[in-house]
Amino acid sequence: MAFFDLWFFVLLYFNSFARNFAMNTEILQITEQLKDVYNGQPWYGRSVTSLLEEINEHVVFEKPNEQHSILELLWHMILWREFTINRLRRDKAVSLGYFDENDWRQLDHTDTKLLKQGLRKIQETQSELIEVLQHQKDELLLETVPGRKYHYRQLLYGIIHHDIYHIGQIAYLTKMLNQAL
Repeated sequence: MAFFDLWFFVLLYFNSFARNFAMNTEILQITEQLKDVYNGQPWYGRSVTSLLEEINEHVVFEKPNEQHSILELLWHMILWREFTINRLRRDKAVSLGYFDENDWRQLDHTDTKLLKQGLRKIQETQSELIEVLQHQKDELLLETVPGRKYHYRQLLYGIIHHDIYHIGQIAYLTKMLNQAL
């Protein structure tokens, strides 16, 4: 009888585990992609952290041809991570207008603290985003993002693509501006 009871609980446990695992398989894949792009070894080249760690403080504030600086790209990436976290948490304390108003906000390019603050903030938002995602189920992916006309699946894959796109810009600007020194 004890043998049967033990097997019953083992099967019950694994059945529960399998059901929960199956319910967030895609969320887990998205989370792993976010981690890989941020500080892993992505197939396309260097991760966000590997490039940001090598930023030369002398070029981060430069705006070649009055285009976005590396600093502006960094803070833009942070803002969209904050938006994603806010929507996942359904936090009504920060309005959608805040994100629209602060996208590509003007930064004081003489404030040398903004780079260190940005590097710290992107790490914080990465950790927070991963933490929030680990508590989600795949059903979320089909829900419409509050205040938008797209689903969470598009938002979450979009934040991955967004990071890749802007880290490519940062890599290009870094190389170009370092050569000009």
